[in-house]
Amino acid sequence: MVRAFLAIDLPLDLKRELYSLSKIPLPEGLKGKWVEEENYHLTLHFFGNVPENLVEKIARSLQGLLRGFTPFSLTLNGPGFFPERGTPRVLWIGLKDEAGELKEINQKLQKSLKRLKLERKERFHPHITLLRIKELRDPEAFQDYFRRLLDEATRIQGKTFLVKEVTLFKSELTPKGPVYSPLKTFPFQGDVL
Repeated sequence: MVRAFLAIDLPLDLKRELYSLSKIPLPEGLKGKWVEEENYHLTLHFFGNVPENLVEKIARSLQGLLRGFTPFSLTLNGPGFFPERGTPRVLWIGLKDEAGELKEINQKLQKSLKRLKLERKERFHPHITLLRIKELRDPEAFQDYFRRLLDEATRIQGKTFLVKEVTLFKSELTPKGPVYSPLKTFPFQGDVL
């Protein structure tokens, strides 16, 4: 079995800037873990544990599906959290898809995965996970922390980066955190717009 996901990796300088947001101290009563700098990415689909022979079928399906795409840009938006109601569990930074390329990739991906009986159950919301919240005892302190995060994130909001490929990753869970290894990369063809 392989724990796999499909994602857009981020440029190193952008990962560094995102990780700089972790310098804001977590308030008392909020326990969480920041995603490691090298692990920032935009998940397109999380497959979970799949048999190795199915990973090959997924890769073949993705090869054909992604062939027609050309490189495109994404823009960092502001932070948010999931779930929006109740106790927050994940802090993230959103992405703007001005050209609609991500939306198109997602629609084609879902059709392709449906044939493999691997379609997504939840709505696709493009984001980069920053912090996973393990415990939250003081909602007011969280709101104050989130306001500081919003302020700090304004310096990176609006930054764009070029997406030239999509990667199928293997995720290995270790005591120090997950380790992501590329299984197959699908470069986009054509000229940069």
